[in-house]
Amino acid sequence: MLILTPTPIGNLKDISYNALEVLKRAEIVFCEDSRITKKLFKLLNISLNKKFISMHSHNEKEVLKKLNPQILISKECIYVSDAGMPAISDPGSKLVKFAQKHNIPYTVIPGANAALTAYVASGFEGEFCFFMFLPHKGKQRAKKLEEIINSPKISIFYEAPHRIEKLIDELKILIPEREIFLAKELTKIHETY
Repeated sequence: MLILTPTPIGNLKDISYNALEVLKRAEIVFCEDSRITKKLFKLLNISLNKKFISMHSHNEKEVLKKLNPQILISKECIYVSDAGMPAISDPGSKLVKFAQKHNIPYTVIPGANAALTAYVASGFEGEFCFFMFLPHKGKQRAKKLEEIINSPKISIFYEAPHRIEKLIDELKILIPEREIFLAKELTKIHETY
């Protein structure tokens, strides 16, 4: 069986009992970055006596082409991203599609998610739309910002820490009257709103 398993977004204590049990039982661990996942397992005192398969946005299609569907049926398999919920601005959705195509049973464990955590912390009320990560630059970025600005719903999106100042400068020009809420380092010691 395949289990998509969330990992902490900051504080190790964010992991659920259910996720911990799944991480311990797993025989095969599909992960965004095996180095980060192995470090997490060590911090959680979980044995590394498992098969780790790196599967990220750059190699997802190749890994799935070579993957025998029977492995996902016969073994305890999990997929974890580096932080938070798999398939939310992280790889994972192609593995779910693979499971659906091959009638492989799978489940998703609920857990840490930065977008929802930030929404609750904002105090905003109403419907929202999650736009994932902003493009880095150019016309794609401008187009995405325009889409976000023109959305009638509360907009939630991710931005890399080193581009936050650039984003704030862009928003000051584009929508100086709009109220925004920023959340950084969620669930960590230096969490900032």
